Amino acid sequence: MARRTVVCVGETLWDLLPAGEFIGGAPFNVAAHASRLGARARLVSRVGNDARGEAARRMAGRHGVDLGLLQTDAVLPTGWARVRLDDGGVAHYEIPGPAAWDAIEATPGAVDAAAKADALVYGTLAQRDGRARSAVQRLIAAARYRVYDPNLREPHVDRDIALTSLQQADLVKLNEEECRTFARWIRCDAGPEPLHAALRQQFGVRALCITLGERGALLFHGGRRYQQPAVAIDVVDTVGAGDAFLAMLCIELLHRSEPATALRRAARLAAYVASRPGAVPRYEPDPFLA
Repeated sequence: MARRTVVCVGETLWDLLPAGEFIGGAPFNVAAHASRLGARARLVSRVGNDARGEAARRMAGRHGVDLGLLQTDAVLPTGWARVRLDDGGVAHYEIPGPAAWDAIEATPGAVDAAAKADALVYGTLAQRDGRARSAVQRLIAAARYRVYDPNLREPHVDRDIALTSLQQADLVKLNEEECRTFARWIRCDAGPEPLHAALRQQFGVRALCITLGERGALLFHGGRRYQQPAVAIDVVDTVGAGDAFLAMLCIELLHRSEPATALRRAARLAAYVASRPGAVPRYEPDPFLA
């Protein structure tokens, strides 16, 4: 099976959780999981010239992420987020800035990597600053296959940025709250079927995945609807679970697995991650590929 290349662009930051500091940021997490799953994962991000930046590089390397496109800022610090977990283990974030990842640059190497990759994964948080937004948009324009996980984080939610990014996407992953937000913005029903129809007709979205928490997940792909029940677990924290889900789903679809199989494997991995502290706990991929 040919090895796929996935480029993830956006924030690299440290999640400050009650249990300690954990490396994170959705693009970092997706890249780390994609690498664990056998892909060549390349991270276009930016860290500070500081202790957290050095630690981020070590952690990325430990996870097998290609560091060739990871930039260092001489002035801005490595990003961090204070994470509060509610009684259900669901994370809520405070993400101060500007941080190094707000100044990501679209270097010639990054643009070339995006153009040659099997998939580019991107979101909205890294586009909160005009510098990084310009870089992200250049990489999106260069990419052949675009995977969009908005990962909306208040107060860094901008309708125009989110919809522009949606218009360029091939595969989109939304949670239920994001479904309601996008449905309000484009004035359609927030139910899965009408939202999928609207995204396909208005934005040309080819595939849509909706994660439903304890009710599992849905995938609209190739003109069909697939449903996956939730995997029963004891939740420790949900940080990174959606990123693990997206990494598995993306890699499996790139390998042309049956969509139902890709969805099942994604749900299994996401459940495991939610049952462990931190966004990228240690695991071997084989059990989740059954």
